[in-house]
Amino acid sequence: MSVIVIAVATDSGVPIFSRKRGNCDNVQFSTIASLHGINMFSKCHNLTIMKTQVDNGSILWKEYCKSVTLIGIVTGGLECDLELLLLYVHNLMVFCIGKKELENLKNIDQIKRELRQCYPILDCLLEAVDPNCVSQTCMFLDLIQSMLCPQAQQLQQVLDSYSERVTGRWACLSIHGHIVATSTDFYELDSVEAKLLMLLAASQDGAPLRETPIYLPQMSPNVAFRAVTCKLLADVYVLVICGATPPLSEIDEIVLQCWENSALIIKEAKLVYPRNFPLSITFEPCILGILIVNIPKKRCVFSRHLAGNQKGKSMSSPHRIDVLRTFFVTTARDLAPELQIKEGDDKECSSSQCVPSEAYWCSEYHKWHARRTADLMTCVLYAPTVPIHTVRLLTNQILQEISTSKEVYW
Repeated sequence: MSVIVIAVATDSGVPIFSRKRGNCDNVQFSTIASLHGINMFSKCHNLTIMKTQVDNGSILWKEYCKSVTLIGIVTGGLECDLELLLLYVHNLMVFCIGKKELENLKNIDQIKRELRQCYPILDCLLEAVDPNCVSQTCMFLDLIQSMLCPQAQQLQQVLDSYSERVTGRWACLSIHGHIVATSTDFYELDSVEAKLLMLLAASQDGAPLRETPIYLPQMSPNVAFRAVTCKLLADVYVLVICGATPPLSEIDEIVLQCWENSALIIKEAKLVYPRNFPLSITFEPCILGILIVNIPKKRCVFSRHLAGNQKGKSMSSPHRIDVLRTFFVTTARDLAPELQIKEGDDKECSSSQCVPSEAYWCSEYHKWHARRTADLMTCVLYAPTVPIHTVRLLTNQILQEISTSKEVYW
């Protein structure tokens, strides 16, 4: 498997960056020039080349801001997410340097240097189309990885207090790259902005306190905000978006005042990882992996570490991720048209269509079942010996338990 994303200046064809993941060689300049040349040749003839198939994969061209052309190449991965990947890469570029800077491209060398800061997040995005991804930081492009822990409501109250003290409006707390709590206003942000902020918090280099100028691609693409990230404990980060004040030295004191008494609660919340579900929620041994999606908030909880799962020991963890993620992306996602990023009339058309409430696959080695109830959807990977009627019963029980549990707080 390999995935490559190339950014070039549309007018000049000068490469801006090239990032890859998987077993592929670095793309040569001559290859980049040829790929861009194909796109420019079609434009000269009033045509738009969108996609072409290659051996075991495809190539996609997308132009943004009339200044940048993104080229995506994927082989052996989730090709259906390639267009979504390029959309997120474009938003990431705006997130880092602003839309106005991206539209002008006056000094490409300077822009190349400025975009280096986005490489850790870009690499996380590339993981979402890699079937061998095991980090779980970004398994799905359009969903925010989360944890469900009994301490979430307490932590959200502390987070709200901290956000108010630093005059911030949007804040989130992440553990092992999974969102645990968010400020009350966090979901006012566009889902792409929320996703990029979560990845920014998850991709920090271990610095105890740092600030990063960022642009919100939908809400504020031309005026920068200040993202302040603080490391509370190992693999625990809190991120808040605020103005020019207070200074970092003052924020350091506020962090101590707000979070010092919550250290024990955070340590208890960390124990939920990598199961990602409260221990009060039990799963049958025949369940090999599970994905729960909160559709309005576009948050998901995934686990392949389920207690008492004896039958799944023969299946590797990366394989569980691959098969369950493939099922969601290619089939189960159709149960939630709200998750599809569309524009204008397309969104209206999709909302009027008849949407199924459940879907399943069967193979010699596994069974998959997905069911949606109101705002929640679950995708479950079962052992192959489980009958279909039992699969449906267990999936419904899981949805019911998660919907009614007092220890589940989104």
